[in-house]
Amino acid sequence: MGRNRITALVATAVAASAVVVAQLPVSTATADDQLYVVAEAFTFDEAGIPSGDANATTTAKAAADTSCSDGTYALKTWKVGTLTWLYNSAGVPATIASTALNTITTSTNTVAKGTNRCGLANLTTSTYTYGGTTTLKPQVSSNGSCSGNDGKSVTGWGALPTKVLAYTCTFYNARGVVVASDTLIDNVAYTWFTTKPANCTGAQYDLETTLTHERLHTAGLGHVDQARNAAQTMTPASSPCDTSRRLLGAGDYAGLKALASK
Repeated sequence: MGRNRITALVATAVAASAVVVAQLPVSTATADDQLYVVAEAFTFDEAGIPSGDANATTTAKAAADTSCSDGTYALKTWKVGTLTWLYNSAGVPATIASTALNTITTSTNTVAKGTNRCGLANLTTSTYTYGGTTTLKPQVSSNGSCSGNDGKSVTGWGALPTKVLAYTCTFYNARGVVVASDTLIDNVAYTWFTTKPANCTGAQYDLETTLTHERLHTAGLGHVDQARNAAQTMTPASSPCDTSRRLLGAGDYAGLKALASK
């Protein structure tokens, strides 16, 4: 896998390697009404190293599966209490049109329940409710930026900049509670699967792995180190065809528990 192209989730806004939080204009003086936005881009680099992430390396040299022995996690400044999300199917690739929503729902439920590879009990710390289909679009622009906040959490499909697989914009208030989170998945440059093909190639990407990672960002988790924490879902890089991190590792799970106590 060392020669495979690598995908990575790197925080981007003004700077490519950092999450930049920007206060949005508000019309009231109430602190709780102030909104903040964070952007996350899922990318790959043809050279084999994720763009903008100095810590990221290939997972090929991981000596052992530390899914359940590594409790490392990183927290952001927001968390989900109750979130209703919508799905816009416009532009979904034909090859996964009948299975994409179910896969995205599975990823969302994985994060909501803390479903993991380690036999740990389900969590009940957050509630994610599927609110149905919509014609609203994720408020993520094709140039890879957050284009506004309509108060709705929409997951959908569209064009993204070169090397970007998916992009999430999450809005949270001054109390650190998420009020909306939009995810745009690229439907131009990449081939997606929901069931791993028997002869998977380096050009094919797992939708479930991608969305589980994205939903963990919405939940309030940040990246852990690619080399030291290679088996956790919140590592910043993932090879094409990799399905090993669809469910949470021990660190991902511990991070969700820590968020609940904030």
